[in-house]
Amino acid sequence: MLDIYICEDRTEQRTAIAAFISDYCKTHKLDATLALSTHSPAEVMAHFMGQDKNPALFFLDIGLQAEINGIELARQIREQAAPNRKVFIVFLTVHTEMALMTFQYQVEALDFIAKDSPDNVKKKIAACIRTALKRQVGISRTKTVQISVDKKALMLDMDEIIYIETTHVRHKLRLHTKNRAIEFNAELKQMEAQLDDRFIRPHKSYIINKDKIAAVDKREKVVTMITGSTCPISRNGKKLL
Repeated sequence: MLDIYICEDRTEQRTAIAAFISDYCKTHKLDATLALSTHSPAEVMAHFMGQDKNPALFFLDIGLQAEINGIELARQIREQAAPNRKVFIVFLTVHTEMALMTFQYQVEALDFIAKDSPDNVKKKIAACIRTALKRQVGISRTKTVQISVDKKALMLDMDEIIYIETTHVRHKLRLHTKNRAIEFNAELKQMEAQLDDRFIRPHKSYIINKDKIAAVDKREKVVTMITGSTCPISRNGKKLL
């Protein structure tokens, strides 16, 4: 069962989102339920920490008019969640520029939903629920990929990978995690075939992990990862983000 949480300080918006989520889960017979809808970050934390280890999906308003904002709430959720508990965080905002702040907190947002129109918000919320359900079942989150470094086989958890880029040396790639960069011989197309559907190729020279995106600026054609690193977006790559 996927537990869904809403933290939104505007009553009208919160009520509409809660009604849509409840109806969507019931209509589509999803293994998901609306666990809590509130304006209070403290209520979110109390309820979340008081429950069992069900995976949880959070829809958090970034600009909460509360003791803490949505980004700080997301940080606390990540920090206090049990290591083996799957947590998905989605930010709701009218200030898309605030998305850039999230990489500083390394909260690994599943998505950012702009409050531009009710229909778009509902469409994006539905997509996030489907994605969270897909990722919380099976063993996809523990998949590994093998690379060869100095003639030695190295197994990496796919979840550790932030992005992979080409280098100025032909047939040599550079793989980035939070703590290190690894250079190894391979083709980007070859790596793309080995990785699962959380990885996309927004530019001919980059493969990125969608789970590690902090912000996307389609106007400037750049995506910011949770580490603060940036990757370019090609014209075709925009369609993947």
